[in-house]
Amino acid sequence: MLKKSFFSVIFLSLAIIIASCGGNGKKENKNAKDTVKTVKKDTFKVNTKYTDIAKFIAGMKVDEKSDLYELSQDKDFTSYAASSDSSWAKLDRKRLSKMRPWAEAEIADMNKDIKTLFYPFSGPDFLHVNTLFPKAKKYIMFGLEPVGSIPDMKKIPKEKLAKFFNALNISLADVLNFSFFKTIEMSKELNNELLSGSLPIILLFVARTNHEIVDIKPVEINSDGKFVYIDAFKKMKNKESYNKGAEITFVDKGDTVKRKIYYFSADVSDDGLKTNPNCTKFFDNLDNNVITMVKSASYLMHEGAFSSMRNTIFTKSKAILQDDSGISYKFFDKNKWDLQLYGMYNGPIPLFAKRFEKDLKEAYAKEKVKPITFQYGYGSHCGVLVARKK
Repeated sequence: MLKKSFFSVIFLSLAIIIASCGGNGKKENKNAKDTVKTVKKDTFKVNTKYTDIAKFIAGMKVDEKSDLYELSQDKDFTSYAASSDSSWAKLDRKRLSKMRPWAEAEIADMNKDIKTLFYPFSGPDFLHVNTLFPKAKKYIMFGLEPVGSIPDMKKIPKEKLAKFFNALNISLADVLNFSFFKTIEMSKELNNELLSGSLPIILLFVARTNHEIVDIKPVEINSDGKFVYIDAFKKMKNKESYNKGAEITFVDKGDTVKRKIYYFSADVSDDGLKTNPNCTKFFDNLDNNVITMVKSASYLMHEGAFSSMRNTIFTKSKAILQDDSGISYKFFDKNKWDLQLYGMYNGPIPLFAKRFEKDLKEAYAKEKVKPITFQYGYGSHCGVLVARKK
């Protein structure tokens, strides 16, 4: 042991001498500066203000030192918090607690070192994408809903808190009970005087999935198809909100790995993209080998009106997880994709009855189908398709 320790000391001393004496003075100073920069780049602080806002929206306890602590003692908040805790416990028991082990068993390869998770037609649904793909470095989400802004809870009069929480409850009711948002109802609730856009709901999901926020920045897609930071969030409706979004930097509570959510508002139909070259270039620039998730997408990619998005997904993805409302089964080239079916297929819910797929029904009858125990997409009984590019 003494001999080993002696040589360890000698080795350490030599390393220090070499590091101190190698090269000229200017090069040494440059290396020293680079080292400092690297350390600064890798360190960060949790933004307690943004984290507390997310927790407050989610009906969770905030720190006693928080500016929102006094407001969190209000009876309207405590009532909302109690009902929220109950709803989330039920949601976790019925759905999320079943999704996590399924993801670990069935899509572990897709979750390994995942850099970019692409979730078109997502709306603000960070909840399900994070549950199934919890370690993605970057989540890119698109929806028609404007991004909105960070709610300033101090500007909401106490007498309107109950109305604010009611708007949240209405917005969340469908996704908590049925796993999807109803676009029309959500658009009404996310564009009122108290609740603006998708961002508050995303923040709520970030808090409820046990994350802390490092930063939130407004962004937009420029003419080169790249996102750039802009000065402020602006309240916009419909087309004027397209290409505007948010970058949310967050960490798992207690972790040191920073990850990001990008949410953008856009019409990604073929007609919408024809008049939106910025967004078209963004999809052209999308990372290759992304993992794509599609859920409750209104069967939009079943026909030609969304062929550009369908082709983008096929071109850019190394794997796809979807329900039957995503890309129609007939479009998957079996020479290019390995397909695995889960659950069952009894056809769409009555609202989308015309989207019944005979070939998918036949595939469920003759292919090896694996079980699934949770709701994903429309209907109480559902099927999931996992496609891996050959």
